[in-house]
Amino acid sequence: MTQQATPDEEPGSPEEMLAALRAEQANVRRQTVPNTTAMFAAWGVAFVIGYTALYVGWQPDVGSPAGWSLAILAVAIVAGLVFTGTHLARRTAGIRGRSNRVGLMYGSAWFLSFVMAGVIYGSVASLGTPPIAMSVLTNAVGLLIVAALYMAGAAIWQDWRMFVLGVWFIVVGSIAAVITPPNGYLVQAIAGGGGFLVAALVSVLLVRRQAS
Repeated sequence: MTQQATPDEEPGSPEEMLAALRAEQANVRRQTVPNTTAMFAAWGVAFVIGYTALYVGWQPDVGSPAGWSLAILAVAIVAGLVFTGTHLARRTAGIRGRSNRVGLMYGSAWFLSFVMAGVIYGSVASLGTPPIAMSVLTNAVGLLIVAALYMAGAAIWQDWRMFVLGVWFIVVGSIAAVITPPNGYLVQAIAGGGGFLVAALVSVLLVRRQAS
């Protein structure tokens, strides 16, 4: 005699199946989309440390930061790039198709953009550009790269927080470019690094709100 299926064994309603599908899609998205909170926090710390070092290490008689402060900034930026690349690689590990390609291309864009920036700095400096002009140029280009890539990331992952932060860095970079160093460095440390950290805090609060 054939045993009939119990109510618990019957397929769910279309509404339940759709809800389960949406929940699974949301779970996959959380696993593949970059953790903006972590990225914001990492770059916030990098900016605060790096640009504070430039401000403290400014040499008025020379018109440029001391070598040790430039080294600290370089280490902070490289650490931010390494974290970003590693984070994106982990998010796309084992994933094939569009998500994997997007993560690899976006991570590469950060590295290649700063490589080109370094080439520009070296070329301009070799022309005998005054140190104070180099200070303005290097900071403006760096912030332009950060702003552009965050707005691009916002378009890719449809994350309004990344776009707002990118716009914020356009504003910060513009202000820092017209303020005589070393005050521009202080603007970048407080408004730039602080902007990242505030964005990280907002992201944490939004995640907790959504979870509740």
